[in-house]
Amino acid sequence: MTMGPQGDLPETDLLVHGGRIAATGTGLASDGAETINAHGQILLPGLVDTHNHLWLSQMRGLFGRSEQTRYFPLTERLGAAYEPEDMRVGTLFGASGALAAGVTTTLAYCDNIRIPGHAEAALDALVESGIRARFLYAGHDRLPADAPLDIDHLRQLHLNRAGWAGDAPIELGLGWRTPTTGSGDAVVATALEELRRARTLGLPISTHISGENGPAQLQFLMQRSLLGPDMLLVHATGADPQALREVEEAGAAISLTPITEHRIGFGLTRLNHYTDPVSRVGLGIDGALAGAPDMFAVMRAGHMVQAAVSGDELAILPREILQLATIGGARAIGMDAAIGSLETGKQADMILVDPAALNMGFSQTDPTALLVYSAKPQNVAMVMVGGKILKQGGRMTRTDEAQLLEAATSSLAAIQARANISASQNAG
Repeated sequence: MTMGPQGDLPETDLLVHGGRIAATGTGLASDGAETINAHGQILLPGLVDTHNHLWLSQMRGLFGRSEQTRYFPLTERLGAAYEPEDMRVGTLFGASGALAAGVTTTLAYCDNIRIPGHAEAALDALVESGIRARFLYAGHDRLPADAPLDIDHLRQLHLNRAGWAGDAPIELGLGWRTPTTGSGDAVVATALEELRRARTLGLPISTHISGENGPAQLQFLMQRSLLGPDMLLVHATGADPQALREVEEAGAAISLTPITEHRIGFGLTRLNHYTDPVSRVGLGIDGALAGAPDMFAVMRAGHMVQAAVSGDELAILPREILQLATIGGARAIGMDAAIGSLETGKQADMILVDPAALNMGFSQTDPTALLVYSAKPQNVAMVMVGGKILKQGGRMTRTDEAQLLEAATSSLAAIQARANISASQNAG
């Protein structure tokens, strides 16, 4: 399934050379290359996660069980107790889980950077995992709105990328705090200076437009003509049709995270409300609040709501949903020239889904409904990023899963102890 102009190609070979797709066709000569027999399986581009808070992945399962476990106050309290090693473990835990589930590209919105070591530890984890990522440098919950981010550190990381990243497919961006139309002068001045400096460096921007403040934040961007092709709006809560038309006119993009938007109470995520007026829309997992790094579940959630609110089961088709999770997500983050579809010359980011499982079966014609409505992470048999195999035969190739799970468990226990959260409090 190329998810590109060639469409679906049954019984087709694909040749990878130098980390890129060299050719597709039937009967391709392997010339001594390693051969993977994928007969009966589904080959498609790696899934693109346009928004995720990987750093807090060890918090999975803590939220929404009591007043004391509401998402935002609990993440603020626990985040304040993170040490650099916790940032590393959480990011590696989240990135590895995403890879295992078929996500080959993620946008890691790292909004818990309190010291430079927090950012550096998270970047080390992304490099170690092998995932393709955009690391979004952001502040933390307790950073005053008029206190600046350490843009100097971001600039140093950007200029010295070869030193810390090597050949890892990691790039940098800014996780920007969008003010509202009612923000004070000091807050606005700080935010605008951060945005100016990031754009001077040529870094992409990602920003939350969410909750009750969503419409006012979007109004701020529109009034000051700050929208642009380099900006990804996360959630876009409360955006009306006229505002979305202005987003499209400015060339900006939107990331939708149906599972977490529903769980946190942002209202129903109606995909067509966004995709009809805006051409660059992708899907995101959004982190531990989603319950699991499962883009198949995100796709299902998006479809179910669209069908329910429209009263039409065909309001959005499974192929359209799958496009949002592959080439559409790549287009939303400005990487569609390199990833998102299986086309000659693009990066060899791809996954194999094995339908030989009790939860699946196999469609001889169009597998999109099977992938969107039936597939689960355990059906992902192989994951490749830039030609490197990171999962094969259903097992991760560079991650000791048991060891990583133990590290995440120990990290969370230490974080809770430093935050003075007892087991009984955590239980709600």
